[in-house]
Amino acid sequence: MTLTMLVFVVLMIVMGGAIAYAGDWLGRKVGKQRLSLFGIRPRHTATLITAITGSLIVALTALGLTVIDESFRVWITRGNLILSELRQNEARLKEIQMRNEELTASRKALETDLKATREALGAIQQEYEVRLKQVRQLEQQVAERSQQLAQTRAQIGTLERQLKSLRAVRTELERQIASLRQDISALERLQALIRKQNDEFADENTQLASENAKLERQNTQLAADNRQLAERNQALGEENRLIEEQNRILLDNATEYRRQLSQLETSMQELVQLANIRLKTISVQVGEELARLSLPPRLSEVRVRQALQDLLNLADENAKARGASASSGTRTVFIPEKQVRLVSGEQVAVDEGESLETILNIIRNSSDGVVLVVRALTNTAVGEPVPVEIQLYRNRKIFSAGEEIARTRLDCRATSNVLGQVLEFLQTTVRTHAIEAGMVPRQERAGAIPTVGETDTQTLSRLLEEARQCRSHTVLLVVRAERNTYAGDTLQLKFELSPAGRD
Repeated sequence: MTLTMLVFVVLMIVMGGAIAYAGDWLGRKVGKQRLSLFGIRPRHTATLITAITGSLIVALTALGLTVIDESFRVWITRGNLILSELRQNEARLKEIQMRNEELTASRKALETDLKATREALGAIQQEYEVRLKQVRQLEQQVAERSQQLAQTRAQIGTLERQLKSLRAVRTELERQIASLRQDISALERLQALIRKQNDEFADENTQLASENAKLERQNTQLAADNRQLAERNQALGEENRLIEEQNRILLDNATEYRRQLSQLETSMQELVQLANIRLKTISVQVGEELARLSLPPRLSEVRVRQALQDLLNLADENAKARGASASSGTRTVFIPEKQVRLVSGEQVAVDEGESLETILNIIRNSSDGVVLVVRALTNTAVGEPVPVEIQLYRNRKIFSAGEEIARTRLDCRATSNVLGQVLEFLQTTVRTHAIEAGMVPRQERAGAIPTVGETDTQTLSRLLEEARQCRSHTVLLVVRAERNTYAGDTLQLKFELSPAGRD
């Protein structure tokens, strides 16, 4: 019970008691005075007044509660409906509670499923990471296979060119085989003719046999004569021995004379060659570089062989461009035969093919890149073949992109020769530092300064313009490598200018 209802009950008790007292007092007073209402007897009038007073107590109490308390007013006006709705709400509450219990059970089941799903998702995620690693490994393998495929295709292209060359050789061999078959047919006809002649000779031998019998009889007679001649021959043999001794001495003298004559002929040929060289223009001088090629490590044997052939072909073209030449069907450049002394002390001759095989084995066994340089061994006149040698160098990395090579100070005053200072710096300091670092210099012409790089005129012009625009009389010139440079590359330079005070 609420506080308001408690107050209402107390008020009802108090009001009921007050009204009852007032009614009783009024009834006694009316009874004593013996009043009559509407012609009713006084006793009945007092009873009527008491009943009306009790009715007023209930009416006034209900009216007061209705006016004062909203809950009571609602209960008076909608009491049955509220009870019906209460019963319906209780039934609905029970239904909702049952449904809530079902939803709770369903939630617990869903939480269990969610936990299992999360565990399954974790397992799937782990499996996905494993599969992703496998996919990345497969992608790497695919990239490697693609690179190998490109190398294989290049090898296939090389093999196709070799196959084309072999087919041409096979065609030539087939032509030669056809020619040999014709020769064999002619030899068979000649053999038949020889058999016929042998038959004729057999007939003649039969006739000769009879004649030999006659000759044997004559030989018997001659034997006796021979004995006499043998004695005479013995005497002549002693004379022949003396003559043979003299002949041996003469043969030794003749051999010595032939050796001296051969030496004279060799000297004469050398003199003739020197005379021709003096009379003809020199096309290639000793030590000049005719071709250059850089090879990466771990190449296949087929690619190395093809690279050596390409190198010799490039040297051949450069030698022809300078005026050298050779007989038809041969290269202008060749590796001459040389004498090599073995460990055992034996001296053997090594031709061009064996030299190339040695170079191939060195390249194949090298773990680094290799630079091959073809240089002339002797001075060669116009119209003559050029003997060459192939020199090998390690193609290691010398300079990184942006790495400083050298620096110097330039006098930028108007009276100074800035271009001369830059050229002298490039041809001396920069070239020396590059060669000392490991760059393989280029000797394109004998007597010229070996070079390691090149700089175009536009770059030099821009450098001179920047030097002249500098406000300071002295500037600092720093030379750097423009890109990663290896031993066999051409050195590309990048220039930086700054006031000398910042050094």
